[in-house]
Amino acid sequence: MHTRNPSNSKRSSFRRYGLSSLPGYGVTEMNSLRILILSNARPSRSWRFANRLVHEIPGAEICGIVQRPIQELPRVQQLVWAGGARGNPALPGRRSKLRLWLSSIAEILAQCFLWFVHGCPRHLSNPKEFTIERLAGECTQAGWPFFISPNGKDTEVLNSIGHTDLDLIILIGEFPSIPRLPASPLSGLIRAGSGKNKSESRLTNNGALICVQHFTKDSESPHTIASLTLPWQPYDGSLGFALKTDLIADDLLLQTAASLSAGSATSASKQVTQWVDRVLSPCLTQLDQTVSHGVQSWPNRKRCRSTWKLCLDTLLLCSPWIVGRNWFRRWRRQYPVLILAHHLVSDRPHTMGVPTEAFLRQVLFLRTHYRIVNLSEAVELLRSGEVRVPTVVLTFDDGYADNFLNLRAVATEMGISATLFVTTRPVETGQEFEHDLVNGTKGFLPLTWDQIRYWSVRGIEFGSHTRTHLDCGAVDRANLQSEIAGSKNDLEIQLGKPVELFAFPYGKRENMSLEAMHLAASTYYHYVSSFGGEDFSWTEKPQCHLFRKKFYTSLWELELELQSVLDFVDAMKLKFRLGQGESTGLPVRVSATSALTASISGSSAPRNR
Repeated sequence: MHTRNPSNSKRSSFRRYGLSSLPGYGVTEMNSLRILILSNARPSRSWRFANRLVHEIPGAEICGIVQRPIQELPRVQQLVWAGGARGNPALPGRRSKLRLWLSSIAEILAQCFLWFVHGCPRHLSNPKEFTIERLAGECTQAGWPFFISPNGKDTEVLNSIGHTDLDLIILIGEFPSIPRLPASPLSGLIRAGSGKNKSESRLTNNGALICVQHFTKDSESPHTIASLTLPWQPYDGSLGFALKTDLIADDLLLQTAASLSAGSATSASKQVTQWVDRVLSPCLTQLDQTVSHGVQSWPNRKRCRSTWKLCLDTLLLCSPWIVGRNWFRRWRRQYPVLILAHHLVSDRPHTMGVPTEAFLRQVLFLRTHYRIVNLSEAVELLRSGEVRVPTVVLTFDDGYADNFLNLRAVATEMGISATLFVTTRPVETGQEFEHDLVNGTKGFLPLTWDQIRYWSVRGIEFGSHTRTHLDCGAVDRANLQSEIAGSKNDLEIQLGKPVELFAFPYGKRENMSLEAMHLAASTYYHYVSSFGGEDFSWTEKPQCHLFRKKFYTSLWELELELQSVLDFVDAMKLKFRLGQGESTGLPVRVSATSALTASISGSSAPRNR
């Protein structure tokens, strides 16, 4: 990478990284689409969007990225770039600055403490902060010219490029005005603007109008390709809402670019509108039915355990047993895989839901101290014995439609993958989940097949969760066959690829009969429960049964759960109360792990690949 900044030239107002000339100009390629990106968004979003263009639109070619400096981006973009999930920056004043400083010091100390407790693992391979410099380096490796446009001098940058055979210019982020085009690209210029309140303090409670507009040099006014409204939800915050609006805007821009490459603006508008109706509208329609009364506090922030009990549990986390165990794992370079069981990311009230911003904080915490992989990647690590660092898997049960927007927004921003276990009958009927209706929870619809297919080809892994969310504790074999094997067939028909992962509904010991486990072991390569436990590398033969832990919303409790402290405490309390060896009807997580492993390993073997 080199930097050029001529002093006696019109180009002195910006910097350019990469090649000396834009690649591909003067060469006509069949079905090619030459695109220039002008970004007023965070660098990570610019890079992801460019990669999506190349991978999702056949013949797309990135001819350059023009990026505005971090300090000139809109405030919410700067907050997201800085990983500001802890909230807005401190307001001016000594007390606010002191609180921010103390909070930063406390966070650094906590990170160092956990790093030591985990055995000081190395090479987590998690992405670092995505700076302008990193974007420049990534563009250089990809062969894409990169420019910085300071002080809003976008027109000067475009004029300096000076090429006339661009097919399309795409604007990412909010622009107060459209830069003058040096030449008329074949397909013009598109942008996705949001008609939200321009106030810097808080977005409007009514939501955001996201509108894709198409400009050409000869047109006096833009042509609207598509528009939709993202409603503001009760638990929405500025950062989480920004992630969702950015995701929708990028989806619409991508669909518009693909449609323009194959036809006119009129046909593109029709195609994009049809895509919105199929993929986005089912999710947004149910959000419209939720009445928002402004920003509300999230009631699930309350911890499951009292503070004084968590303090005692933390002493156990610091004990020589836990610390020594983790250092021994580091010395052997053999950590367990920790699988977390979740349900939905939602900014609407739901007993099993977590708001988008809270989930973002959880992912930021996990990404700092663990490697995050999907379940198939974890299985390969367990099979190869290559679990060299603390590793976590995020799984989500049932298949709630809220995940398509909220979970996808965080996963895309953080660059992580997850595994979703889908109950297929609600997806086919489009009706609410029966267990929600029993609990009095209404308005939470399942994913659609269009959403599942769209998400599947973009990196999210799907597994089966029966057809009707059946309790598999005591059911006849014919019904189990229909539920366990039938849901696999449903998913494979829709996805067009094998489905080899299964999660038992409810997932406790009493919800998994031996008959059901044997059937799951003969139908799938792996199935998961939900009553705790750790998964270690296999020494002799693959283990069909994988164990999941509870996904606590509190970061404090989540870390104690990941380190099996809460498993140990619960087992000790039960042992103290009932005595060792006494039979109980309670689901004991630690003893159940060994019992179920022994029962299934001796009587059924996993399928051979």
